[in-house]
Amino acid sequence: MNSINSHLQEILNYEFLPEGIKIGRFFNLVSLVKKGIMISLSKTLVGGYYFKAHGAIQISRHQIYQDAKELNKDKEIPEGTGFANVRIEMSDHASTHLDSLNHVAEKGLLFGGIKPRHTYLGFEDLDIEKIPPIFTRGILLNVKVNEIREIGVTDLANALGNTKVEKGDAAIIYTGWKEEGDEEPGIGIEGAKWLVEKGFTIFGTDAPRFEYIKKNTKDYFPVHRFLIAEKGLLMMDNMYLEELVKLLEKENRKDFLLIAIPLKIKGATASPINPIALI
Repeated sequence: MNSINSHLQEILNYEFLPEGIKIGRFFNLVSLVKKGIMISLSKTLVGGYYFKAHGAIQISRHQIYQDAKELNKDKEIPEGTGFANVRIEMSDHASTHLDSLNHVAEKGLLFGGIKPRHTYLGFEDLDIEKIPPIFTRGILLNVKVNEIREIGVTDLANALGNTKVEKGDAAIIYTGWKEEGDEEPGIGIEGAKWLVEKGFTIFGTDAPRFEYIKKNTKDYFPVHRFLIAEKGLLMMDNMYLEELVKLLEKENRKDFLLIAIPLKIKGATASPINPIALI
């Protein structure tokens, strides 16, 4: 596991200390905040919504305020006083989420040559619990598409322009696509390789499944396999980017401070997240 920690430190530009995490270029990152504006980059979790790849979100009432008097008859509780909560059942990849490094295996092995182990409680290696909070510079790549197609190197290069990529930066790819189906636009394998060559180590997009999805092809999620299983890099899917795009266009800039914190779920292959952009 020390080798995985070293890898995470490298790609995130962190230093893991006994008392916490030292963030490389911290003051440079904070200086990205010019206006003090915070934007949520998460889509809303809605009970009953069904994701083609990850199933339904089920949210049900578990306890209502009136239950307090029935459950605590030895207490003096005024009418209408009590607590409420709901139960939530969904995939760890539902809605906006961060993939862990155990999400994809290639020829029987996870990233780093680790043979996956699992029980009914989940997966024992490289689970989302091991992924620290993300605190880095995001660079928006606006490659808005109006049709289902592959987003390639030319699209990404044009969107990046002359912006210099630094170690630990996140490529946040805006497609503008809102529909989930058998086919979806997204980046292809050549685009993914180009982004890695440019120096990006974290990736995010508003596309439901991140990469170009096309029917009647022999390809099986080549971008996920390359970025996660081969390179051990971090991916965020299904983000909400509309407000971020508008504000960055207004400010005539591409970069921002990105914060994304996964839940510490032992055994999980991803975590729902509510990423934050600070401008």
